[in-house]
Amino acid sequence: MKTRWLILALALLGGLVFFRYQRPACAPPLTPRQVAYLRAHYSREALRYFSQVAFGNDLGTLSPTIRRWNRPRVNVRILSACDSAERHEVARILHDLNAITRPTHFVVDPHAPPDLKIYLVPRSALSQVFPAADGTANGSFGFQTSSCGEILSATVAVANDLSLPGWKQAVLREELTQSIGLPKDTDRYAKSVFSSNRQIHIEDPDHSYVQFATEFLPLDKQLIDILYNSGLPLNTSLTDFSAQVLAP
Repeated sequence: MKTRWLILALALLGGLVFFRYQRPACAPPLTPRQVAYLRAHYSREALRYFSQVAFGNDLGTLSPTIRRWNRPRVNVRILSACDSAERHEVARILHDLNAITRPTHFVVDPHAPPDLKIYLVPRSALSQVFPAADGTANGSFGFQTSSCGEILSATVAVANDLSLPGWKQAVLREELTQSIGLPKDTDRYAKSVFSSNRQIHIEDPDHSYVQFATEFLPLDKQLIDILYNSGLPLNTSLTDFSAQVLAP
């Protein structure tokens, strides 16, 4: 009888240890010290713009909370045929990101299992990567996260048959940047990588021009820096961020 109770006790203890190990170590809510740091190190406009692109997504399918990669290395692989110019552009964008995301580096590795997968395919084939694509998008991204908001894997697909100079590069920069935890578009700044207007080809009787964000604005860099270097906890809610960081 004692043996039976001993076995049961050990099983329960093992279960508790397993549960504790498996239980997500979610970060605590924003602290006054973190709020003070954000207000002291970033402009109010950068914080306001951050609140527009870092919480939830345009489809309304994600809860309005912070998500990001939370590991020192993210293995990246291009899983479609591509030319040297496309490989160079991926490397250039990752170089720009790595200069900002100091705790996390995105590394193209053809041998390691990929954490971040990239597909460069004709626009008509985007739906093969993302079946929900409606046929009008020039690129898409998606990520899977833990219950605490850590990005575990991500996929980016970009049309490689866009005709105008800089168009493909701009879409690739946007989708890669959104896949690291800044998933929303806005129309606040036309030349921002997060602008919903910057892929538009505008024509008028006198001339035509494009608004393609093939580089990060200084403000874009601030948003990436807030996400990865400010100590902002994973799963911080938009409500909490607005009430504490954006409060008058």
